Amino acid sequence: MRRSRPLLAIPAALIVAALLHACGGGTDGSGGMPTTATVSSYITDDLGGYESVALTVKSVQLRHTSGRSCEIIGGPEPLPIDAAELGRDQILEQIDTMDCEAGPYNRLYVELDDDVTLRETAASQPLACKFVSYFDGSVPLPNRLACANGTCSLNITGAVNLVARNHEHIALDVDLKNFIVDTGVTPCEVTLKVSPLHAAGKLAAGFRKRITGTVSNLNTGADTFTLTVRSHPFTVQYAGVTDQAGLDALLERAVADGLRTSVRCETIDLTTAPPTCTAQTDASRPLKAIAVRARGTVSALDTTAQTFTLNYGTGPTMLPVNYATADALGKVMGTLDNGDAAGAALYGFDALFFLARAVVAE
Repeated sequence: MRRSRPLLAIPAALIVAALLHACGGGTDGSGGMPTTATVSSYITDDLGGYESVALTVKSVQLRHTSGRSCEIIGGPEPLPIDAAELGRDQILEQIDTMDCEAGPYNRLYVELDDDVTLRETAASQPLACKFVSYFDGSVPLPNRLACANGTCSLNITGAVNLVARNHEHIALDVDLKNFIVDTGVTPCEVTLKVSPLHAAGKLAAGFRKRITGTVSNLNTGADTFTLTVRSHPFTVQYAGVTDQAGLDALLERAVADGLRTSVRCETIDLTTAPPTCTAQTDASRPLKAIAVRARGTVSALDTTAQTFTLNYGTGPTMLPVNYATADALGKVMGTLDNGDAAGAALYGFDALFFLARAVVAE
């Protein structure tokens, strides 16, 4: 008998929000070529109250039934995200910026890898699951997950209109209708159905935009650096970040080792070239403005002092970590052990150790 965990009409959302501004209007003056709009795509999520829902986005496209389409999230590398973290911490993650043909679109097409890893609580062991087609009916229907050959897709209904000469802010908000986990099979199976609607006010409700990429051009005197997000550079201004001790040293390590870095932006100014992200300055928010992520093998684990060393890269590179803050926040997921793989989200440096806000044993 199928044993599943239904979560019906839960207050969660899979949101892809497009921040739109036009580049010209009508035609471009060269024989009637179609006008394009620039689309900066964002994603947030919160799947069913889990501590962690790790999934991989392959592509997101705006489509019209007439055949018009534009990929707004894509590229040579798939996009791994922790869906539960984004919604819980009220993040709109900016993913990519693309030029799209202006005009109406009536579908949002999302492709996911069929692998998904769930963790119910920080102390739980991860469950390696597979996305599967929605169980109600054999014919793929809009707004229901359909899977084949390692890829799953959602063909979500909803109108999006890219208007020339306008700077538009459009959010397509997709509430989860069913999020069902079946642990009675191996591997466990996950499926979902969505209910599309338009949403507004995420930023007014406290959501902040986050960008993630690699750091270069660090200027610790001016408190600026360049963050390259899937080939698109941003200038980050972090002078107002006062609650992250040793941040300059952490950013220097991010540059040296090519570590992926996330910045939560109070504002993003699209009128500058490149756009300027002013890092969050409200220290009362639970999530730090800047996080540097490192993954490697654990050694020198000291559970009393709450420290260990991450080993990664050639050599290998050794990064000393203090995870006391992560433990106090309940963000040490899994059991740490020497020789095992682990990842850490770092927020500062104290002259001996890099400070972790979250640690995941893999």
